[in-house]
Amino acid sequence: MGLAAALNTGKTSLFTNQKAIEIAGNNIANVNTEGYSRQKAVFSDFPSLQFGSFFVGQGVKITDITREYDVFVNEQLLDKSQMLGGEDAKAIPLAELERVFSVGEENLATEIDRFFDAWQGLSTNPSGQVERDIVIQRGELLASSFNSVARDLDNVSSNINEIVLSEVDGVNLKLTQVADLNSRIQTIEANGQSANSFRDQRDVLLQELSYTLGVQSYEEPTGAVNIQLPGGLPLVQNGSALQLEAISQGDALSLQLNVGESSFDVTGKNLGGKFAGLLELRDEFIPSLKKDLDLTAYEMVQTVNEQHALGTGLDGSTGVAFFNNPGNHTSQSYVDPNLATAFNAGDIQIDVDGVKNTISFAGPGSLNDLATTINGAAVGVTATVNLQDNGDSVLILTPDTAGQSVQLDMSAIEGAYESPEFSMPNISDLISMSLRDTAKVAAGNSSAPGDNINALAISAFKDANAVNGEDTFVSFYGKMAASVGIEAGQNRLSQSGAQDSLTQLKNMRDGKAGVSIEEEMISLIKYQRGFEASAKLLSTVDEMMVTVLSIKR
Repeated sequence: MGLAAALNTGKTSLFTNQKAIEIAGNNIANVNTEGYSRQKAVFSDFPSLQFGSFFVGQGVKITDITREYDVFVNEQLLDKSQMLGGEDAKAIPLAELERVFSVGEENLATEIDRFFDAWQGLSTNPSGQVERDIVIQRGELLASSFNSVARDLDNVSSNINEIVLSEVDGVNLKLTQVADLNSRIQTIEANGQSANSFRDQRDVLLQELSYTLGVQSYEEPTGAVNIQLPGGLPLVQNGSALQLEAISQGDALSLQLNVGESSFDVTGKNLGGKFAGLLELRDEFIPSLKKDLDLTAYEMVQTVNEQHALGTGLDGSTGVAFFNNPGNHTSQSYVDPNLATAFNAGDIQIDVDGVKNTISFAGPGSLNDLATTINGAAVGVTATVNLQDNGDSVLILTPDTAGQSVQLDMSAIEGAYESPEFSMPNISDLISMSLRDTAKVAAGNSSAPGDNINALAISAFKDANAVNGEDTFVSFYGKMAASVGIEAGQNRLSQSGAQDSLTQLKNMRDGKAGVSIEEEMISLIKYQRGFEASAKLLSTVDEMMVTVLSIKR
């Protein structure tokens, strides 16, 4: 003990303060690094040694370099990132849907009004060539408008698929990076060191994966973070990462996770974040819009064709379809086609090309019983029960003669299941004009030049509750447009709320774990003074040693 011990104490103090300055400098250098957590030196003294009846310290050392970290705030950041990802993903597709279902002057509802107004105009001059041309042109424009809206809906779905497909590789890369960081962190921390920088990088990746996939994560005692999808499917286990695979089949795109020899579909509750928001629109919201659009087109074709077939053209023709009739008529889905109490007894009305038929259904009975009864009546349609991909069943009616119109009323047999209401899948894509000859436009019930009875009857459909017996064609379009507007408005509100929450949480994190230039400057001054004092101590001890040595001389 003596001057040598004091010299060693000064040395440890000098080196320790130098290292502390380096740590503060590293914090300042990373003030703008995303996800960087402020690092702090942990000081401890060397064990004291007994000198006579006293214990004398042996200097200072840095035992660890820790990072500022708040588990609660970090978990909330992941949760809000997932929420924001889902809402951000919906924003652009919903904006496109708002354009498709516009409430401005030019939209599908406008074309519907103009179509029926053309029939009203024809009723003022039933034999007018110009008026007949306008009716056919308006019919073509109306069909084209249905086609355009249906095509736009398909394009939105296709764009969603492209977004998902383009991001799968990036997601897989991040999963691999997390697994690699897990291995590095475990190796470093197994030796008693801190892997602060690697942990910061992993936290950033976890936040990005939460935004995209809504992943859930938990840390093991070894320092590794395991990641799984919201539904529980594993993605990262220690140093191993599984990969998502995008399976394209025509226009359809699905996500699949391969675990060993098994494959799992990644849909619904197995997803969160951006992908969940995109697939929710693609698989739920857009199909519901398409279904309503198909129903509108279906009712338009059926209603107009049935009435037009009752009339007579200038050339004496009757029974002529105005639009091309759908090839089949599909009901809503039913869970159990053999449910004995699905439908009650009652009369079924089926009109085939204007010929009315009444069929008695001896219920209660199942969907299969209903199909058997219709086929047994031999009224010009064939009924089949088809199983869908999701396991539900639908009733399909197909005219025995292609192109014939079919009008259906099964409201009297509603039982445990709702009575069948029919449409045709994709009819909005396929609706087109059947009539091209102006002489065959059936303005009246006869070929007399002034007969306008049929034109008036068709024009009256403008104000008739032709869709589900509750809405006009225009008001039903209004409901579709309103549903899009409400969904888009809710999305904007939720997106803003999630963004505000995330911003507040980031501010909280920055306040707790972020780098403050002012604090680091204070630390620099403190450590600088410590370094200078240590140097002064060494200089003083050196002078004392020189003095001692000079005494001997």
